[in-house]
Amino acid sequence: MADDYNEKDTLQTIVMTDDDGVSTEFFVIDAAEENKVKYLLVVAADDYDNEEPEAYIIKEVKDDEKEISFEFVDDENEYARVAVLMSGEDDDYEIIL
Repeated sequence: MADDYNEKDTLQTIVMTDDDGVSTEFFVIDAAEENKVKYLLVVAADDYDNEEPEAYIIKEVKDDEKEISFEFVDDENEYARVAVLMSGEDDDYEIIL
């Protein structure tokens, strides 16, 4: 049934664990790649249904053993550059810097 459609069911999820061992599930809203680095625009699953949920940009990081992890983009210039790249790809959301 069309009434049973839930957009959240189609979104990819990732779980990130902070230094204190607290895990948070995120919905992946968008992805982009720049200079061979993969970036994801994510929203915490608990905040997704808010009218204007706070989104974060995270990037893929590979360690020496080629294990993949993600970290939040903290550098303001990198964040702004990737935000502009992502905002030009999709009109379903607005990124405010």
